[in-house]
Amino acid sequence: MDSPNEIFQSRLYRINRVLLSLLGQWPFQQDIHRRVIFATVSFLALSQAITQIFALVTLRNDLNATLECIPSLIIYSLCIIKVINSLCNIKKIKILFIHVQRDWQSWAIQSEFEILQKFAETGRSLTIGYASGMYAAGNIFWIMAIIPKIIGKNMTSNYSTRPVGFPYHVEYFVDVNNYYYPVLIHNYLSGVIRLTAIVASDTCVAILVQHCCALFSIVRYRLEHIRKSVEQDKKLAMLEEDDKIYKNFVYCIRKHEDGLQFAGLLETVYSKAFFIEVGLIIGVMSLSAVQATNDTLTPQIAIRHGGYIIAQLLHLFTVCWLGQQIIDHSDRVYTSIYRGEWYETSSKSRKLLNMIMLRSISPCTLTAGKIMILSLPSFSAVVRASASYFTVLQSIR
Repeated sequence: MDSPNEIFQSRLYRINRVLLSLLGQWPFQQDIHRRVIFATVSFLALSQAITQIFALVTLRNDLNATLECIPSLIIYSLCIIKVINSLCNIKKIKILFIHVQRDWQSWAIQSEFEILQKFAETGRSLTIGYASGMYAAGNIFWIMAIIPKIIGKNMTSNYSTRPVGFPYHVEYFVDVNNYYYPVLIHNYLSGVIRLTAIVASDTCVAILVQHCCALFSIVRYRLEHIRKSVEQDKKLAMLEEDDKIYKNFVYCIRKHEDGLQFAGLLETVYSKAFFIEVGLIIGVMSLSAVQATNDTLTPQIAIRHGGYIIAQLLHLFTVCWLGQQIIDHSDRVYTSIYRGEWYETSSKSRKLLNMIMLRSISPCTLTAGKIMILSLPSFSAVVRASASYFTVLQSIR
C-alpha cells in the first residue's frame, strides 16, 4: 500500500497528483525526490518574499506604498501556512489517500462504483474550475502590470521598488533597471509557484471532501434501496432473506464509520490551517478593496486589485462550500433510513439502524480552528467582516 494504485494515475486524480508532485507534496513520492523539489520551489518563492519584505521596510514612511506591499505578503503567508500544514500532516494525508485507494478496490456492488465515479468526476470538475479561476485571476493581476511594458508605452514608475512591468514592490539592493529581465522573471516565476501552492492544496481538499461525501452517499443508497442492494451484492446471495438484510445493515454501519473517521481525519488535518487562512483572507480582501478605491484610481489599478479580490472570494467560497457539502451529506443519512423499506425488516435488523440514527443526529463538519464551522452562512459572515474592516481602513486612511 506504499505505492499508489492505478486510480491515482487515471484521469480522475491525475491533475491533483501532478500539481502536488510539482511542489513535492504528493504523499507517494520518494522522500528524496520530494525534498529536492520542495527545497527548490521554496528557495525560489521565499527569496522573492524576502525582497518584498525589504521593500516594505524601505517604503515604511509611505502609507500608500505600504498598503500596496501588504496584500501580496499576506498571500505569501497564506501559501506558507498551506505548505507547512501539508508537510506537518503528510502522513495523515497519505492515510486519507490510502483510504481512497482502498475504497476504489473494495466496492461491493455496481451502484457503489457509480457513486464513487460520480463524486470523483465532481472533484475533477472542481479541480479544473478552481484552477482555471485562480490562474485567470492571477494572470489578470500580472498582465495588467506588464501591458505598458509590452506595448512600449512611455511610462515611468513613481517608485524605484516597482519599475514598470513589476506586479509587486521589491527591493534587491541593486539597480533593478540594469537587471530588469532576470528580476522580472524571478518575480513572475515565484508568483506562479505561490499560486500553484494555493491551487494544489485547495484542490487536494476538494477531492478528499468529495470522496468523504461519496462514502455517506453509499450508505444512503444502501439504506434507501435495501432490496436492490441485497440483490446486487454477490456476497449476500447464499444467505437467508433476513440475514441478507441484517448483513446489509452491518455493512452500512461499517461504511458509515469509515465516512465518520475520514471526515474526522480531514478536520484534524486542516482545521488549524483553515483558521489562519480565514483571518488572512479577511485582511487581504479588505486591503485590496482599499487599494482598488483610492484617490488615484485608474481602470488598470481597479482591474488588478479586482482580480485579487475575486481570487480570494473564489478561494473562500470553495472552502466554505466544501464544508457545506460534508454537513449536507452526513446529515442526510438520518433521513435516508426513513426512506428505505425498514418496516419490512426484522426487529433484529431494525435495532442496527438505531446506531446509525444516533450518530447521524450531529452532522460532520469542517471548522476553522473549531471556532467557526465552514459553511455557506460562514462565507456570508466572512464577507461581511471584510466589508466592515474595509470601511474602518477607508475611514482612517
